[in-house]
Amino acid sequence: MFHPHSARKTRRSLRSDAIPIAIVFGLVFWGVAARATETDEASALQQEFDKRGVYYVEGRVRSPVGTTTARSPFATNRVVIDDEYTKVQVDRAKHRIIFRNTHSYGLDDLVGCVVLMGRGTTAQGRIVTSSVHLKIHKTLNRFRASIHAHPTVRDELVTAEFEPFEIVLDNGEKQITALTEAQAIEAVRDPALSARLANLVMQVTDNLEGHVLAPQTKGAPLVDLSFGFGSQNHNLEIARVRLLSNDPANAELLRTGSVGAMLRHGDWEFRVDSNSPYIPRSNFDRDFFLFGLEGLSAIQQIAKRGLLRGETLVVGFHDGAGFISVGDRRSEIPNPADVARAYMEFHFVGGIVAEQVAGIPARLK
Repeated sequence: MFHPHSARKTRRSLRSDAIPIAIVFGLVFWGVAARATETDEASALQQEFDKRGVYYVEGRVRSPVGTTTARSPFATNRVVIDDEYTKVQVDRAKHRIIFRNTHSYGLDDLVGCVVLMGRGTTAQGRIVTSSVHLKIHKTLNRFRASIHAHPTVRDELVTAEFEPFEIVLDNGEKQITALTEAQAIEAVRDPALSARLANLVMQVTDNLEGHVLAPQTKGAPLVDLSFGFGSQNHNLEIARVRLLSNDPANAELLRTGSVGAMLRHGDWEFRVDSNSPYIPRSNFDRDFFLFGLEGLSAIQQIAKRGLLRGETLVVGFHDGAGFISVGDRRSEIPNPADVARAYMEFHFVGGIVAEQVAGIPARLK
């Protein structure tokens, strides 16, 4: 669902009591319960993952949209394993995540990643979400890790906070530290790095900046962003991303500012329009895996060859039900609230959309 590798916004962007039967039984069961509680707590702090998949780890940062699904609002750190050769150990007590993979690969193969959701404060005192994404590759049996931020606003952050995980990579021969808390904070607060990302990689323009929103009209835009490569003065637009309100009755839901209410009720449409010869399949195929959409018939074509100029990828939500479509191909989404929440939490574009949705109540007529 259109994932530019790394970017920075150039315009303003858009949170029974039980009665004991007998004292002796009470003492016996108290001892058993105490041991069970200790075991449960230790188990909750340690997790292991060893299959291809997407996993969530609890932390100190609460999701801005975290009341929309059964997943805990504090399960805001994502661990991804891309194949069957990786085993991940998470120790929350020691704040450590270990990726162990002894398999030998070809050239620069992606084996997994971690996204840590953070929150920061701008110079104006605004609290915003800004995540750090660690991508883990291997060449033969040698790891390579890269770090980039998922900023949701263009303003520089003066403070930043993450769950202080240290991420360690183990290839069976040696261990290397790929990410520390200090590196995570630097990734979102380094203004020089942010400037380079913005000026050399991706430009994001808010087409509704300064506009008052009017959702009383069917198809009214709530979010309208243009993405392009280049600089602020020379920008080659490649895609347009929009969130539309398809029912005038949505206006009351928007005034509450509740993403959960929006996903349970109303009629909404999220659109990605291709404005370039094509957006490569690499921008979509892994996203379909990450958000549980693999195998849906409507998206098989773009998963193979990308999104062509003039084509539109549409994700729709109506009273809790969801679909995804391209042209006349359409598939129902079995768990739309889970997909939407994960997208707004962990996807670069989704994070920007979530920040703009949070600001909608203040921009309504």
